[in-house]
Amino acid sequence: MKIPRLYVENAEKHENRKVVVEEDGKVIRFLDEEEEYCGEGKILYQVIYDDFDNYILMGTVSRDMLIEYEVGGIKQITYIKKGTRLLEIPAEGYKVYPIVDFGCRVLEGHRVAALQSKKGDVRFANTPVNGIVLFLKEVPSKRENYVFYILPEKEIRFEEE
Repeated sequence: MKIPRLYVENAEKHENRKVVVEEDGKVIRFLDEEEEYCGEGKILYQVIYDDFDNYILMGTVSRDMLIEYEVGGIKQITYIKKGTRLLEIPAEGYKVYPIVDFGCRVLEGHRVAALQSKKGDVRFANTPVNGIVLFLKEVPSKRENYVFYILPEKEIRFEEE
């Protein structure tokens, strides 16, 4: 699986790739490296995907962001507005085996990771909501520790015309 691309508004350290979001996320346009933009939309700059959690503060997205990822050979784009609440699900054990990856849709009660104890017992970390897994972070510690960032379905808005 390819590593997703993360685009963030007002990024300090960024690459040359840019995306323009117009009309509150209804129009998304990828710009060429040297292409300039002079409109009223927001410009998002590509940053390192592993820095995703730098733009999350107390479970809330601190800047507009766009994630471009591939699931099953199909490109998908998720636009997340500043102020969106994400669910953080920790998974800690002697051994942790993630079951889902970024871009996967999960249902309430769905298993996101298998947790093995030192004795060999297996438990599971489940999600309490329907949503999309946006990011999976491994936290350095003595025991294996992961955090799953999930965009709850109630935060996904489809606007009707």
